[in-house]
Amino acid sequence: MNESIINDYIPAGERIPVRRLVSKRDIGIEAFELENGNLMLEATLLDPYHLIRLNIHIEPATKTIVHARSEFASHPHAACPMVAEKAKLLIGLKIERGISKIILQKIGGSDGCVHLRELTLETINFAATTLIGFDQGFGLMSRDFNILNEAERFEISRHVLNNTCFIYKEKLM
Repeated sequence: MNESIINDYIPAGERIPVRRLVSKRDIGIEAFELENGNLMLEATLLDPYHLIRLNIHIEPATKTIVHARSEFASHPHAACPMVAEKAKLLIGLKIERGISKIILQKIGGSDGCVHLRELTLETINFAATTLIGFDQGFGLMSRDFNILNEAERFEISRHVLNNTCFIYKEKLM
């Protein structure tokens, strides 16, 4: 490959020269409030080889997963759907610090599926975002919370998001 092409800087707004799209993976997650007050998340992972669905219900007051189910609607190997049952291992887990490590142990590894693990982690991260402000009486993904000024939103969410990104880095707080 031409060294000058590798090192050339492409200014913002200019098109990056692309030969062709070789693949694409989409992860989509929708959050719903159920009639019983629980949070339901419907998640899908779609790529040329997979269509994996994940359905999780969370009791917002305790942040506990009360239902979890997955389905491998499209998969590259006949045995892939056998891993779908792993989703049930999420039942009883709480959306709190350390859950990602537990998910890696329960869903990932040689007895699990890297794709179901990826989908589960993304779904749990989105669930945590949806639950911010719930304990303060704002409800699920509340508009009232979202229209607060930045300082108020920060103060409410900082205990949950401590050290999760630059903004919530402990030394800045």
